[in-house]
Amino acid sequence: MQETLAAAVIMASKWNGSGHFINPMCGSGTLAIEAAFMGLNRAPGLLRDNFGFMHLKGFNESLWKELRAQAKKEAGKAVKLRIIATDIRKEAVEAARKNAAAAGVEHLIEFSVCDYSETPIPDGGGIVILNPEYGERMGKIHELESVYKGIGDFFKQKCGGYTGYIFTGNFELAKKVGLRSKRRVQFFNGGIECRLLEYELYAGSKKNKDAVSSTL
Repeated sequence: MQETLAAAVIMASKWNGSGHFINPMCGSGTLAIEAAFMGLNRAPGLLRDNFGFMHLKGFNESLWKELRAQAKKEAGKAVKLRIIATDIRKEAVEAARKNAAAAGVEHLIEFSVCDYSETPIPDGGGIVILNPEYGERMGKIHELESVYKGIGDFFKQKCGGYTGYIFTGNFELAKKVGLRSKRRVQFFNGGIECRLLEYELYAGSKKNKDAVSSTL
């Protein structure tokens, strides 16, 4: 997932740094890193030194430098929440750590190697967001059905009190989650039409659980 898409996905989730950010299946760590930036009130793309608009006629370089300086000044130094990123692949977590270190936010993210279902979910609420495979490049679709069903079970059994999100480009697989999505936001990942699916995850009574135990 590209940094710009990850930032847009987090913004669409309406996460504002007031709750924990849990990212199982973290892959290269892009979502967690962008969340750390947002938790610090750090402007997206602050590490970049070259943008397309800088080569357009009329580009105001002095104004751009002022804006960058102001953005750096307003960025925080620490976050008041937990950002947790896990992946079952050790090499993925190692790559994510390196990416976070390069971005200067490794100390803000709790990385660990484990299956998504074993990801620690601290008290206090927040969001749990996953970007599972959807059969375009990795894995066969029928082999991924159990993964999506497992994510639904993970949401129901461990994530009560949180808001769950799945970013996927396979709408048939999304139905295997077994939960009714509260909201669906359209995105394009390259040429693939995707959705960010939002699930309100209740904790406690059977009535609340039944309210979400319907198909997509």
